Amino acid sequence: MSIIFKIADSVKVFLTSGRGFTPLWEKGASVASTLIVHNCRHYIPSLSVILDVGANQGQFALAANHFYPEAAIHSFEPLPEVFSILQRNTRRLPLINTYNFALGNSTGTLAFNSNAYSHASSALHVSVLQKNMLPQTATSNEIQVQVKRLDDFRPSSPLVAPLLLKMDVQGFEKEVLKGAVNTLRQIDYLLFETSFVQMYEGEPLFDEMHNFVKDLGFEFIAPVGFLQSEKLQILQMDLLYKRKTV
Repeated sequence: MSIIFKIADSVKVFLTSGRGFTPLWEKGASVASTLIVHNCRHYIPSLSVILDVGANQGQFALAANHFYPEAAIHSFEPLPEVFSILQRNTRRLPLINTYNFALGNSTGTLAFNSNAYSHASSALHVSVLQKNMLPQTATSNEIQVQVKRLDDFRPSSPLVAPLLLKMDVQGFEKEVLKGAVNTLRQIDYLLFETSFVQMYEGEPLFDEMHNFVKDLGFEFIAPVGFLQSEKLQILQMDLLYKRKTV
């Protein structure tokens, strides 16, 4: 897709979302995140709390703050330099709280791959397939980051319904859920990215993740975003689930 079509598509997304042109130039603004949250609004009319796991520079948090302005947002980002950008991008919004640690199924430190393309940073190694398709993800270095379980997270305000757990942790979503056994009882909606091809070494693919969250008591609602290759192959998809009602 040419740069002209990309710009036109970006403008269309922001206009149909109700955000107007101004957010296109805001620091941390993201067309992809705006579209994902805009699509979620079709299924989730209101939220009180959003757990934003894998916040990066605040792209999702900023979009969520627009569509759910009353929601308390807790954004988690383990990379120190990216966390600093997250803080700068969200500091004017008092309902966005930021935390400089990873979430997983353990407490302590975690070997983490800091990628030159920060969106691809993960506790898992980038696969050869992804490096070939997305050369900007080929360079990374391993650092140690702090990791906690979501079950051990103690926010200053209570986690009240309706509550969304969003995860974009590059193949580490299952480990986050394993560390959230008790917290999941409070979760009304799950939003996470899953892969159809091996983007990270050892990551669970769509079938495994779908069955895993079904066993946790959630049912599939809809896809709300996706990543395609230049050959139009769907590589990853953002999926929305809700807790089953008895």
